Amino acid sequence: MKARSSGNLLALASCLNGRPPTGVDWEQVIALANESLTVASLAVAARKYADDIPEDVRQYLSLIYDRNAQRNRRLLAQLTEAASCLNRIGVEPVLMKGAAILISQKMDEIGARMLTDLDILVRPADMVSSIGALKDIGYEVRLAGGNGSWPGNRKFHLPAVLERPTDAGSIDLQCRPKGPASFSDMEWLDGHSRKVDLDGGKFHIPSAFAQIVFLILHDQFQDGDYWRGLIDLRHLLDLSKLAASEDVDWKQLMSLFARGYERNAVETQILTADKLFGINGAPDLSAGKLPRFQLQRRWVQLGRDYLFVPSTVFTLLSELSHYRSWDRYGGEPYPSRRQEAGRKIRELRRVFRPRASGKI
Repeated sequence: MKARSSGNLLALASCLNGRPPTGVDWEQVIALANESLTVASLAVAARKYADDIPEDVRQYLSLIYDRNAQRNRRLLAQLTEAASCLNRIGVEPVLMKGAAILISQKMDEIGARMLTDLDILVRPADMVSSIGALKDIGYEVRLAGGNGSWPGNRKFHLPAVLERPTDAGSIDLQCRPKGPASFSDMEWLDGHSRKVDLDGGKFHIPSAFAQIVFLILHDQFQDGDYWRGLIDLRHLLDLSKLAASEDVDWKQLMSLFARGYERNAVETQILTADKLFGINGAPDLSAGKLPRFQLQRRWVQLGRDYLFVPSTVFTLLSELSHYRSWDRYGGEPYPSRRQEAGRKIRELRRVFRPRASGKI
């Protein structure tokens, strides 16, 4: 039996929820947890039912947790240093995704979340100076598009990836999330974040509402999981925990996205999280036929890679009337038709790329 199956996914979700199903196949569950980068979260959840776990499974999960806790402590120190560095040039960054969760984590659960990098958001005008400041403390630019590199909008700088050989992870520095153009102005975060001071480093942590928005933007629009029928279980677990931490107005969240493709993508993600973990208020959403179809498509496609191309083509055709809003850069075209045509072709090819680490 393949680890990537609907049965194993539901079993893993139950284990992550603290309710392991009767007769759980731990070999399959751990294989899927490793593939989905949720094994450290599983280690913490398993504390609730440790007496019911085989000894070898318990030892393995304990080892994974301890090693990830060590890495996360290093990432936390790295994050504080980076924030202090940016503070010295008058920049107070916003933490996104795993970085925001890490900073809010209880110390006895510091190893509960696996991070691939540290996502930091700064204002567009601060992007170049922020890169310079981080280079001054030893970071090297591994990937950067340069000032004014955002397709069709010279105000924005494409994300820059900075790293140092001795660090536990890289920094992904951004000035706006990829996705609909309505999210190009980060000032909306002023009312949806709080300032935090940790060991002298000052930064902003988005509210649970804003973090959920960022997670959806990243998976459904930047990574194209809506088109591809993929599931990022680690982020869906984050989403469910954030939703449980405060009352989320799902209707208000939906109102941030345009009708059609945008809302279909968002509803698909919320429905998936609700099916796996249960989300307060989510069942009240009047999801349309396409999101419900896409939820079933995700389930059927699990472990059946031969369905990926035809179901992705079908999804693209089903949203053809919203073609102008497909663009993960916010529908902002290049002034040159040749440049724009080349980018469209590259983006279409990207939809059919192999699965990235953590996606199932």
